[in-house]
Amino acid sequence: TNPVASDIKSPTSPATIERIPGTGKLLMAWNDHSLIAPELRGKRTPLAVAVSKDDGKTWSPRRLLEDDPNGWYCYTAMYFAGDRVLLGHCAEDRRKGGLNTTQITSFKLDWLDH
Repeated sequence: TNPVASDIKSPTSPATIERIPGTGKLLMAWNDHSLIAPELRGKRTPLAVAVSKDDGKTWSPRRLLEDDPNGWYCYTAMYFAGDRVLLGHCAEDRRKGGLNTTQITSFKLDWLDH
């Protein structure tokens, strides 16, 4: 199909979207700027995840993984390991620089349903 704009608000870093194995659902990790304070617009924070059951037409309420206003969270790689999600991503304090720390964030898939 032809691409269409979405209402997902994100700054300069790309979202990562993968299909959750065996479910048909999509999992998205991104810097959600839908509720961002004006002074944080364009920053790579917060890091959130959401699930879509309809191929990206709609998304569940976000779940926050990181929300430090000085955080720099971006370039996420996603891997599913059994009942867990592993997210490898850059994670830094903007006051110290950026893109120089790699973090692995892990959570159980059922955490997304709460």
